[in-house]
Amino acid sequence: MQTEAAKVEHLYVHVPFCVAKCAYCAFYSEAGSAAKMSDYVAAVLAELERSVAANLIRGSGEHGRENVSRLQPTTIFFGGGTPSILPAPLMRRLLEAVGRARSRDCGSAPCEWTVEANPATVDREKARMMHDAGVNRISLGVQSFDDALLKALGRVHSSKQAVATYELLRKSGFENINLDLMFGLPGQTVAQFAATLQRSIALQPEHVSIYCLTLEEDTEFWLRFKSGCLSSNEEQNVAMYKLSIETLEAAGYHQYEVSNFAKPGRECAHNIAYWKVKDYIGIGPSACSTIGTRRWENVANTNRYIVAMKMAGRNQDRIGAGISPYRGAISFEERLTPELRAAERAAFGMRMNAGVPADLIQGRWDKEIAELLSAELVQWRNGRLQPTRRGILFADEVASEFV
Repeated sequence: MQTEAAKVEHLYVHVPFCVAKCAYCAFYSEAGSAAKMSDYVAAVLAELERSVAANLIRGSGEHGRENVSRLQPTTIFFGGGTPSILPAPLMRRLLEAVGRARSRDCGSAPCEWTVEANPATVDREKARMMHDAGVNRISLGVQSFDDALLKALGRVHSSKQAVATYELLRKSGFENINLDLMFGLPGQTVAQFAATLQRSIALQPEHVSIYCLTLEEDTEFWLRFKSGCLSSNEEQNVAMYKLSIETLEAAGYHQYEVSNFAKPGRECAHNIAYWKVKDYIGIGPSACSTIGTRRWENVANTNRYIVAMKMAGRNQDRIGAGISPYRGAISFEERLTPELRAAERAAFGMRMNAGVPADLIQGRWDKEIAELLSAELVQWRNGRLQPTRRGILFADEVASEFV
């Protein structure tokens, strides 16, 4: 059987620790002691070294060839949780190990390396250390510049601390910063959201992400909603979303995806890879990976993840036997069909203003496309099907036509 080399160019690292659980958050996160954080870092390094940095069996490709993939990241993304909550020595150990693993195969080739951070969890030492380790993009979870709304969300920072952290990151050498903002918050007015947009623009970040509050199960807000203590004003949410598009575009930020706005050349390459359904590796508890026809997810339990990594270290002969040597760490696995991969490319691709190429979708969803064209939610332009301005407002409905 012939072997075909392939690259996995996108790496995600999940850091599950937070100071406190926000009322809206459904991502896997928990409070963590110093001892657990240390064990977590050791476990991630074990997964990185013994699995990700080694050859990854991708499965049979065309003409019976076996595809062997290696991690050669052009993007790295540390998400959570709150990655910036890690103590500086542990974070340095983690960042330097990822940097070494990348350098083995990529040398000094350019790489977009993002770390999510929350205000008030980054001091001068940590900011400088991240920059020196090779991190060149920070995604700062501001959410709002209204202190009352921050308190309602369960955030542990103030608007003043958000500005101070942003300025500290600038002074530490970061030239690519994203601000995460939210709208549709309980009690939030359009005027409050407009003020947050203006304060964000005044800071001149390279990128802004705007998210509407989603009531997810297993969150405090969901429980309040089910009990009738919380409601959502869809008409006002649409008004806030339109306001964000108009305000940010007028300030020089172009919308390239439903929730994302960037100055020219500052689009998030890592997230674009997700929307284009590229192969990627995720390490850490709850992290998901997709390589070729296989997708798997690590267990959403830090203690079980740590134990599984320790057990794997005692059973190194399992390495290379499949997509991961850590069967005890995997909670879910599936095989992807070409049809499903195409459907995901179409659905996620229609979240982007650039849309998807005609040859991906024609002959597969002709009826659905005709209906979307009739409703003026999509348009053909330069050989691509793209969402219209109205289609962007109803992105979920457009995407659902392809899956």
